[in-house]
Amino acid sequence: MSCQIFEKLEAVIRQRIAEGNPQSYTYRLYSSGVSTIARKVGEEAVEVAVAALAEGRERVVEESADLLYHLLVLLNSLGLSLGDVCKELESRMK
Repeated sequence: MSCQIFEKLEAVIRQRIAEGNPQSYTYRLYSSGVSTIARKVGEEAVEVAVAALAEGRERVVEESADLLYHLLVLLNSLGLSLGDVCKELESRMK
């Protein structure tokens, strides 16, 4: 199954950052800097683990979506994209 939503989400993230709207959560998160974004990624990862252990499948899906969104913001803040991660994963499959 192809998951093109990631490309769309990356485009929305780039757009929200470029717009610079302080009411945008994405812009505020990006503006907070890499260390804050990285902490948020860690927090979301813990929430996925907790959901997997005690909260059921639906919560795992919801928390995983949060984690992936925050990871994409982090990658963007470092000048990277999911494409860079995909290339690394492809190289590991050889």
